[in-house]
Amino acid sequence: MLSSRLVASIQIREGTFSGDRPCCPLRCKGRLQRHGSYPRYAIGPRDRGTFAVRRFLCPRCGHTVSVLPANRLPYRPIQVDRLQPDFDQRAQIHCGLDPPPDLIEAGCLHRAWKRLQTRVVRLKDLLGQMLPAGINTAEHLWKQVRRRLHSAECILRFLAQSFNTSVLGDYRCLQPPHR
Repeated sequence: MLSSRLVASIQIREGTFSGDRPCCPLRCKGRLQRHGSYPRYAIGPRDRGTFAVRRFLCPRCGHTVSVLPANRLPYRPIQVDRLQPDFDQRAQIHCGLDPPPDLIEAGCLHRAWKRLQTRVVRLKDLLGQMLPAGINTAEHLWKQVRRRLHSAECILRFLAQSFNTSVLGDYRCLQPPHR
């Protein structure tokens, strides 16, 4: 039975669950119900293009689960297939060049790289023995994580499934709710 208290909402990635819908984050019995969707900007607010993020509701505990498409990042209007080549270029060139200024997401990609630079220690600590010792730059971290996990999409899926986190942040929406 649903209570009147405020309930948590989490976000998971497509591909991190089997079947047509995820399970309740609190492991309630029964299937989650489809609970509509909400729009997210495809590229940015000026673009006006949106896509739908599916939502599901647990009828027992009231938690909602949003399913982020596999090619998207939490809270960023960047597609994974744009992030990966940009980060690859930045990691190989070591100069942090911005993408061409005519790209709508140029600023988003630059901010994402700056954010990765602040998360080197956190991600290195999470990934532990998967990585060689001595990583201290975003360039080196990105190269090593790409070598181990192959693609940005695989990296995002691994971090979400294993640590409830993302490349660019420990977002509250990725954390499982507590009873």
